[in-house]
Amino acid sequence: MEFVSVAFFCWVFSFIALVWIIPDKYTQYLLPAFGITFIFIIAPIAGAILMAESFICYYAVKQHRKPQWIYAILSISIVFSAFLVCKYLALKNSFLFPLGIAYFTFRLIHYVQEEYKNSLREHSFAEFMAYITFLPTYLIGPINLFPEFIRDLRRRRWDVMKFSYGIERMIYGYAQLVIGNFLINFLLRNWISENIVTTNTFITQFVFSVRFWLDLYVRFSAYTSIVIGISGMAGFNVPENFNYPFFATNIREFWQRWHMSLTNWCREYIYKPLAAITRNPFLSIGATMITIGIWHELSFRYILWGLYHSLGIIIYEKYSSLLTGKLAQNKIYMAVSKPAGVCLTIIFVILSIPISSLVNTIIINYLK
Repeated sequence: MEFVSVAFFCWVFSFIALVWIIPDKYTQYLLPAFGITFIFIIAPIAGAILMAESFICYYAVKQHRKPQWIYAILSISIVFSAFLVCKYLALKNSFLFPLGIAYFTFRLIHYVQEEYKNSLREHSFAEFMAYITFLPTYLIGPINLFPEFIRDLRRRRWDVMKFSYGIERMIYGYAQLVIGNFLINFLLRNWISENIVTTNTFITQFVFSVRFWLDLYVRFSAYTSIVIGISGMAGFNVPENFNYPFFATNIREFWQRWHMSLTNWCREYIYKPLAAITRNPFLSIGATMITIGIWHELSFRYILWGLYHSLGIIIYEKYSSLLTGKLAQNKIYMAVSKPAGVCLTIIFVILSIPISSLVNTIIINYLK
C-alpha cells in the first residue's frame, strides 16, 4: 500500500481515532484486531504466514518441557526458513513477496530470543499480537522492540505535546517524501538520462548508484518520520532509523547511523552470539553484513555486497587505531581527517553496488 493514498490515510486516521476512543483496558485487544484486519485485507498471504508463525513462536517459548532451547531454535528456524523461501520465490518472479514479512520475521526472532532468556515481563497473547501487528511499523519498519512497546502500551496516556509532535513529524516526513522524490526521481533522473550515456560501464553504474543511495535514504528516512509521527499520535514511541549517515566519518559509523533498527538487531542477534562462540570478531562482522545483504535481497550479488561492507569494516577496525595513535598529535591530520573520512566513506558506500555487481558478473561468466 502506498503511503500517499486515500486508503492509507483512512486506515491511519481510523487507527488513531480508535486507540483514543476505546478505553485503555481494551487497547491490547483493539490493536491486534485492527492490525490483523488491515493485513488480511491488503495482503492475505502475509496475514496467513504471520498468524501461523506468531502462534508457533509464542507457544514454543512458553513450553516448560526441557530442554527449552530446542523449541526456541525450532521456532526461529521455521520463521527464518519461511522468510528465505519467500525471498527466493519472489526473486524468481513466481511468488508475490508477503507484505511486511522482513520486519515481522525479525521481530518474531527478537521476541523468541528475549523470551527464552526470561528478559521479558509477563504479558498476554493479545499484547504479543498487538506488538507483532502494530499498524504503523508493520509495513516499513523500523524494527521496534517488544520491551519498549509493552511499556508504552501499558503506560500510554493522552499527551497534547506528544500528539502535536506526531503531527509535525508526519508532515515533515511527507514533505521530505514529496520534495525528495521531485529532486531525485525527476530532476536528477532527467539530468542523468540527458547527460550520461546508458551503456553498461562502471562509470554509469557509479552514477546510478549515487541516485540509488540518495533515493533510498530520502524515501526510507521519510517513511520513518511518518511512522514515528503516526505512532506518536497514538501514544507510542518508535526508534529512529537514520541519523544523517552520509556525515559518517568511517564505514563503521555509517552502519551505526544507517537503518539503525536493522543494524542494532543484527548486532544483538548475529554479531554478539557469534563473537561469543567463535571469539572471532571479523567472522562475526562478515556474518552480520551478509545477513543485512540477504535481508535486502536473497542473491549472490547481495552476499557479495555484504562481504564488501564487512571487508571495509574489518580493514577500518584493524588499522584505524594504528593511524589514530600515530597521527593523533598531527595538526594537519586533525584538520583534514573528518572531512576526508566523510568523503571516503561516501565513495566507499556508493562503490558497493557497482563493485559487487561487477564481481558477480565476472563470477557468473567464469562459471558458465
